[in-house]
Amino acid sequence: MYLGLPNANTRSTTMTFRRQTLVGAVLVMVVCAAAQLGAGQSPPSRPRVGEVTPKPSAEADDVVTRARALAVASHRVEAIELLEKHLAGSPRDIDARVLLGTILSWEGRYDEARRELEAILAESPTHGDALPAMINVELWSHHPDRAEELARRALRNRPNDPHYLLARVRALVALKRSKEARDVLERLLTIDPRNAEGDQMRRSLRESLRHWQARVGASYDAFSDHRVAWREWQVSVGRTTPIGSILLKGWRAERFGIEDDQFEFEMYPRLRPGTYAYVAGAYSPKALLYPEYRYAADLYQSLGAGFEGSVGFRRLGFGRGVNIYAGSLSKYYGSWLFTGQAFVLPDSAGTSRSYHGSFRRYFGNTGTYVGLRYGRGGWREELRNRNDLEVLDSDVGAAEATVILRGRLELRLRGSYSREDRVERRDLRQYSLSTGLGFRF
Repeated sequence: MYLGLPNANTRSTTMTFRRQTLVGAVLVMVVCAAAQLGAGQSPPSRPRVGEVTPKPSAEADDVVTRARALAVASHRVEAIELLEKHLAGSPRDIDARVLLGTILSWEGRYDEARRELEAILAESPTHGDALPAMINVELWSHHPDRAEELARRALRNRPNDPHYLLARVRALVALKRSKEARDVLERLLTIDPRNAEGDQMRRSLRESLRHWQARVGASYDAFSDHRVAWREWQVSVGRTTPIGSILLKGWRAERFGIEDDQFEFEMYPRLRPGTYAYVAGAYSPKALLYPEYRYAADLYQSLGAGFEGSVGFRRLGFGRGVNIYAGSLSKYYGSWLFTGQAFVLPDSAGTSRSYHGSFRRYFGNTGTYVGLRYGRGGWREELRNRNDLEVLDSDVGAAEATVILRGRLELRLRGSYSREDRVERRDLRQYSLSTGLGFRF
């Protein structure tokens, strides 16, 4: 029985359940019991440590089958309750315990899942059902080092098993040991050339070994009162490193015949499994359309069950300085990403707030996606320049798409429409369009 995450992005595996054969075990028990009774002894009332007790009856099979059906039908809480009740009376039912641990892991209850599976692995360290389930638990709970160790243990006994080879590749990728992952993946595809998931991972891994990316972009903002449009250009170069991604950006804005430049540094350091940060700093020599300085920091934390939260701070050098506090909550659900964001700007004249909700639908593992966003409050999106600073209140809707071609070329398109109240005018409409082109190498 190999159990994995049902219908996940790249962790889709097939659940098959093995059933123990009872005939031989029953015959052995009968013979032993007869011999003991013949010698004036009673049969043992409970199994010795290390013994695997066969399932007592077809009733146990029925419980596992019903629990599996409930879990697949998204009634996981009911499935868990059914299995826990069954195991209270039949604690040695291995299939039921493996299924319980697996469903708990689907629910993001990793500590409970680990406890159930460890009870089996303590007696049988290479159990063919519990070990794959435990590897998934460690991967999903952001412990790729433990998952890699478990996969190596399994491969010592079954060196050519595609499931364990693929599990080790995932762990190595999560550990950023890309070259080792590539070697294991090549071995997997030599053994199983038609392994579709392995082939997909090879393409994805090949792209991950391209550490550099360059981008150029442009945006155009027009207004309903026919005021002068806002034009902006961007160029950036970035590299992935063992500690996280680093980017250098250059911005240029133009309005009313005035041009201004801003230079920015961004970094996404990984602090520990499940925790990373966003750190940025920017400077504008003229500070005509951009703030003289801008620095920002966010801390992101995985919360389990596909949730991720963040808190952050920004300071922009407009006049005496503007402080902004930020927070977000995201939920990954299969190929979907749902995000809510809040920005708060305290001020002596009154606190300004802005709230944004968005979703993205990803396609494959290349980074291609489409998305929609709605925002309400003090600014259309994150405050970065004087055009954004003039907004007092707004409603904005936006659509975006990013397409990755041949694994190296990136195309971006984004459009938005907003209704705004500004310092000098109410009920202004703003129409925005931006495009971008990126290349990985």
